[in-house]
Amino acid sequence: MEAQEKKFVSVILTRKDGVAIITLNRPEKLNALSPELIEDLIKALTEVEVDETIRAVVITGAGRAFSAGGDVIRDIAPLREKSPSEFNTYMSQGMPMYKTITDMEKPVIAAINGYAIGAGLDLALTCDIRIAAEDAQVGEFFVKMGLIPEAAIYFMPRLIGLGKAKLLCFTGDLIGAREAEQMGLVDKVVPSERLMLSAEELAKRLADGPKAIGIIKRGLNESLNMTFDTTIDYIGRLQYQLVHTEDHAEAVNAWIEKRPPLFKGK
Repeated sequence: MEAQEKKFVSVILTRKDGVAIITLNRPEKLNALSPELIEDLIKALTEVEVDETIRAVVITGAGRAFSAGGDVIRDIAPLREKSPSEFNTYMSQGMPMYKTITDMEKPVIAAINGYAIGAGLDLALTCDIRIAAEDAQVGEFFVKMGLIPEAAIYFMPRLIGLGKAKLLCFTGDLIGAREAEQMGLVDKVVPSERLMLSAEELAKRLADGPKAIGIIKRGLNESLNMTFDTTIDYIGRLQYQLVHTEDHAEAVNAWIEKRPPLFKGK
């Protein structure tokens, strides 16, 4: 199938073979998260979320960076001039960037090229899987602006432990891809020239999988706020839903007929 491309002002959305690739497209600013880019990203994510032909998503950045975080001139400097009401409105407009990724029942892969800093790293942390180029560098720069990280406050201690999360958030230090992989901040490191190929190959594999992948994502995310007993009860309800999907029936029939299953995500 031929790729279909849609350009927003600061984001490019490409659809191909059940996979959506969302590219942050302010390379001259290292894809810093201006208000316009955040708005475009939310629009692209919302389109992908409701598009039944898309079953996996890759987010990456154009040029030399995944994202260098908030745009200091356009995004960060004006914050202190906002009234409490204006600031709350600002935060409520930006948070869907993170929440749409975590809430959608589609696997989202961050393909981290170059720098992922501050809100750029937070964006990657909300994704389900992080694949980094071997020359990538990541860090929480919020402290260098006298601010607190956003999504990282929730995700980072759950990924790498409280002590390492405090170390990175307190110092704002940059670390390389290999160190990030060792501590569990990224899941896989690949040669730079293979980054997008690796991310797209995994996305295609997940896109060809059953509806269960999205339900597994939901179950894992919800379990972070549950006791074991509550989780078991919740998973029982999810399992009942999956037993009645077309993909489950296809999996059983394919096993009996000794053939590969052909899943439809239904």
